Amino acid sequence: MSTLRGIHNQAQSMSYLLRLQEVTANNLANASTGGFKLDRITGQQSANGEFPVPVQVTDLSQGPVRETGRPLDVALVGDGFLVVRTPAGERLTRGGSLRLDAAGMLVDGEGHAVLGLEGPIVAPVGELVIDADGQVKVDGAVVDRLRMQTVADPATLRKEGNGRFVADTPLQPATGLALRQGALEDTNGDLLLGMVDLVTIQRAYAANADALKAMDGVLGTIAGEIGYAR
Repeated sequence: MSTLRGIHNQAQSMSYLLRLQEVTANNLANASTGGFKLDRITGQQSANGEFPVPVQVTDLSQGPVRETGRPLDVALVGDGFLVVRTPAGERLTRGGSLRLDAAGMLVDGEGHAVLGLEGPIVAPVGELVIDADGQVKVDGAVVDRLRMQTVADPATLRKEGNGRFVADTPLQPATGLALRQGALEDTNGDLLLGMVDLVTIQRAYAANADALKAMDGVLGTIAGEIGYAR
């Protein structure tokens, strides 16, 4: 029975490592996505304490700010999000690579309207400035103010993809958020460390697979000896 239990526990550990590898690989794939927030896997003991159970959490900590000099790039500094309107509804985002579409509407990189206090922001022709408090001005005249929002419990946010989040709880003003024009927030992870982690995970998985094969061989030997016992 101890060999069977060992095989079961080894298989559970390998399942944990597979999930860890998937999350790490996804983090690396989004290393160039502006404002992307890392997912992290923490291992918690199962109810019987025999093997780790993967628990996934999103790290919402601040990413490094990179100067671009592009007027429609805005880096978010602090806790909070911009709000965009998508076909599926309003979504939160930290991505600040904005542009004006053919109608002069302020949109994100995928063409979704970036919302202000009055709705979608349409800017007339002129010099567009986005202040730290989210005010959008054209030639010195205020057009609108960007909606900067958050939720009471960030742990309730769900990732949707492309750096967007779905809020399952009511939104509230993001009082601790400032914008920096001409800059972007990069992902809050280290690419090199992520690659090292991925190699480490792969090696740990291979070691567990070898151990599982060894235990399976022991079980086969035991079963064979019992089968031939007289």
